[in-house]
Amino acid sequence: MSTRPMTLSTAAAIEAVEGAAVVAVGLYVGVEAIVGSPNDLASAVVLAVMAIAAGVGIVAVGRGLWQVRRWGRAPALLTQIFAVIAAISMIQSSRQILGGVLIVVAVAAAAALLSPPTTRALDQD
Repeated sequence: MSTRPMTLSTAAAIEAVEGAAVVAVGLYVGVEAIVGSPNDLASAVVLAVMAIAAGVGIVAVGRGLWQVRRWGRAPALLTQIFAVIAAISMIQSSRQILGGVLIVVAVAAAAALLSPPTTRALDQD
């Protein structure tokens, strides 16, 4: 029987999906930089590489949470804080639906990370 509560599983899954989304955006930016005509190719490639690296890191945090590793909570909470900041930017730039969905997902993940069952599971680590 797993010692991982549903709240921690939920947070880990959200974190992993967010990381995969960041990797996908990085890959998209990289492909567009190569086949498109960016204003600054070097900056576009660096941005793509940074996004892919960040996404891989976020997926690793999700994996750490899945494995009930205490160290995963702090970076996962930071991910959610940055997600809310990005969502606010989206809302301000006429992407209200996407920004609203991102806020809901980030708040759900943060609530799952801070819930008592998650805290108990991570304190047993």
